[in-house]
Amino acid sequence: MTKRLLIILCALVLLTGCWDERQFKNVKLVLTMGFDEGEDGKIVETVSIPTINRASEGQSQERVQILSTEANTPLEARDFTDQSISESFDPGKLRVLVIGEELAKKNIYSVLDEFYRNPSNNLNAHLAIAKGKASEVLSYQNISDTRISEYISGLLEGAEASSHTTGENIQLICAELFEPGEDFSLPLLAVDEEKQSIKFSGMGLFHGNHYSGIDIPVGQATMYLLLQGYKGKSAHLTKKVSDKFEDERYNYVTVNVIKYKRKVDIKAEGDTVSTDINLKLRVRVVEYPADHLDKKSTIDELDKKLSETLTKDAEEIIGMMQEANSDIWGIGRQVRAYHPKVYEKLDWKETFPNMKITPKVDVEIVQHGIIY
Repeated sequence: MTKRLLIILCALVLLTGCWDERQFKNVKLVLTMGFDEGEDGKIVETVSIPTINRASEGQSQERVQILSTEANTPLEARDFTDQSISESFDPGKLRVLVIGEELAKKNIYSVLDEFYRNPSNNLNAHLAIAKGKASEVLSYQNISDTRISEYISGLLEGAEASSHTTGENIQLICAELFEPGEDFSLPLLAVDEEKQSIKFSGMGLFHGNHYSGIDIPVGQATMYLLLQGYKGKSAHLTKKVSDKFEDERYNYVTVNVIKYKRKVDIKAEGDTVSTDINLKLRVRVVEYPADHLDKKSTIDELDKKLSETLTKDAEEIIGMMQEANSDIWGIGRQVRAYHPKVYEKLDWKETFPNMKITPKVDVEIVQHGIIY
């Protein structure tokens, strides 16, 4: 009898219910959220809340509710939004967080703090900066997808696969926000009224916790990521390699990066720091109407031209990073780790924009088509 009672007591302990369960029928799931700079130091929170209207016959219909609230803090704005909706506000399934340009230039941590403190928040949500206001991006209606969250998350995932963005989310930038000597960048979104769509418009460079206002344009985003040591499923580079053809399309070549090797060499001596970055690209030519590339001399010439062109692109990208004082590669962190005595003598905020960074890109064409 005693043994049976002991088994029952153990079972009761193991089979206890979930004390913190949240049933979907009692909450409003917020899938997309945005923050903008408001008046007098306040913030404006915009949320997208899908609601399923169940029909007695036929298919159920979904209605998306867009709400904007002004408050002193994100959590206060959430409380105000809660007062305007049925059920309870729940960001546990948040897919996209968009921060307006003006607010991002001041301090993005002021709106992220609550996300890191509350365990019910989804830290895997995509994070992006809106060119203009986040509310304009979230409220845009001329899109094919029912939910703006699906549209934006699909857009960012596609940009990540094509090596235009690194796929940063709320969790991934946490360490970089607090790490001295290392900065980060976030994808930029903009409303394209002409094409009636929301578009990816490059990478915004950050210094510390604020957006610098300096961007890596879409056309250089892939090279920027390769220099950073990141490659998605594909990495296409289209470059002008000639001026001799009247038909401009014949003057361009498009290559897909198959493999890459990146080496960063940091030299620290006295109170001087310099960096060499070497990037070797093995590529496949996927478009070049000017030549079948059946001669080694032609391929060698194209290798040389691409290497020179991409090295110039790398120099331009480094110039933008230094203008923004955005140490994306974490050079400062490495100097602090491996050359602490040198780092102590430096004010890294003053050192990085003026230090010598020398890039070199070597391109080797290893494939040039199936037929040729």
